[in-house]
Amino acid sequence: MKAYERLLLSIDSDKFTEEFKKTLLELNIPLKEFSEISNIPYSTLYKIIQGGDFRVSSLKKIINTIKKFESDNNEIDKIAVIAARPSLNSIKTKIFTLNNKKYQLREYPVNSLEDCISAAIQAEREGVKAIICAPIVSSSIEKVVRIPVAVVIPEKDAFMNALEIVVNKI
Repeated sequence: MKAYERLLLSIDSDKFTEEFKKTLLELNIPLKEFSEISNIPYSTLYKIIQGGDFRVSSLKKIINTIKKFESDNNEIDKIAVIAARPSLNSIKTKIFTLNNKKYQLREYPVNSLEDCISAAIQAEREGVKAIICAPIVSSSIEKVVRIPVAVVIPEKDAFMNALEIVVNKI
């Protein structure tokens, strides 16, 4: 299900605020940048994030902006990175070009083996082409997904090496 569809469905359940926050995280869009792109004042978006009321015209702009982001992102293959938040924070760039093709990294923060398996299943359902994870969880993840899995070992250039491995497997 697309993010804008989840947002629309969440209006009835009073979960719109949480779903909107989740969508911004998934699409990797800071609220300020979303404000500029959608032409919705930052103060209005901040009020929405805090659970305040908003106009239908703001909802239309939010949905149309998210649709645009999703259609733009559909052209780029996505690769999941499943790791603890501190490791994910060290990733500076979310879009990479390898072998003349662009790839987008999708972060899946985890804290346990169970979280890793759940994140891997979620990532595959969301259409990622490959997964990068720690060696200790890779064998468990490979048992539950049908996409390539590469490990990243903490060393210089380790992340780029793992990214090249999964790109070559796609």
